[in-house]
Amino acid sequence: MIEDEDEHESEMDEATFTVPVPSWAQKGLEYVHSHVRETLPETLRSYWDSSGFGLPGFDRPPLRPYLVLLTARHYGCSGLRPLRLAASIHMIHTASLLHDRLGAARQPSGAGQDANAEYHQREALDILLGDFCFSKASRLIVEDGETRIIQEHIQTSLESAETQASVVNLYKKLDEVDPEKCFELVADKISLLLTLGMRVGAILGRAQKEEEEALSAFGFSLGRVVRVLEDLATWDQPPPESSPLPSAMRFSHPLILLWEREGTSAWKEATRPFEVSGERDWRGLRNRLDNEGYLAASKRVAFGFAEQALRQLDGWVETEEVRLLKAVPRFHFTSGEQQGQEVTL
Repeated sequence: MIEDEDEHESEMDEATFTVPVPSWAQKGLEYVHSHVRETLPETLRSYWDSSGFGLPGFDRPPLRPYLVLLTARHYGCSGLRPLRLAASIHMIHTASLLHDRLGAARQPSGAGQDANAEYHQREALDILLGDFCFSKASRLIVEDGETRIIQEHIQTSLESAETQASVVNLYKKLDEVDPEKCFELVADKISLLLTLGMRVGAILGRAQKEEEEALSAFGFSLGRVVRVLEDLATWDQPPPESSPLPSAMRFSHPLILLWEREGTSAWKEATRPFEVSGERDWRGLRNRLDNEGYLAASKRVAFGFAEQALRQLDGWVETEEVRLLKAVPRFHFTSGEQQGQEVTL
């Protein structure tokens, strides 16, 4: 999984990691977003907006429903049906985000009765909103009536739950899991949903079996790209001063590289700051990962997965949709200064 330090840089220019979104897709994604929001009960709708899911201005369209719409349109399928199924994928992703936030949440210590009550209320609303989104997504898929899409949804849900359970137990079984397997586990949840989105679009378009499999492989590799780039972005976003580091970041990609190169004991020592408060701990660990080349190595790995995804589309007729699909694995976290729309993770 890890490249040597002297491995040549990918031919992909970092500056090409942007994703333009055409006007037809922007309109479709606005419908998806509005449809999801308007299906919520009033209390949960207010919580949705206050939790940052409202996407003011819709300046960073969501990736997963975008892939559904792109793939379906490539095969000539448009209209309300792909929009509703894209909304279901968006709901599943939202439920997943809420689930992850619940697992990562830390109850404030010694913050007083009011703060504790607020924490428990927010936790309860996360559970309710996540459950509602997943249930509504399942209903949309069942109402669509396509047997294969229903089957893919059920299978993906089962595999995702199994993967999440394995991730939760990772720290208890470090001696039984090697670093590469660890990365597969933490990345699978993303890859599974991206693959589902690609399959839904392919099924809607009645794609040939070999093309459907290629699109699924594209989504799988893209999930690896997203996982690594999300990890790298998190390392550039220090937590509030004196806040503990997110425990899930022990399994972020740069630290998995350290684990693979230096061994389990070195990894445990490096991740001790996750048990200690203070921005200094964060900065020190990030500087080490940067100085020893782990952050750069992770970026090269992301580029490698992007190339794997793009190979799945070699030889395809260059429709507008295929061209836009090929742009997706090259997306990059930017400062927002570049012109044009970009897809959010």
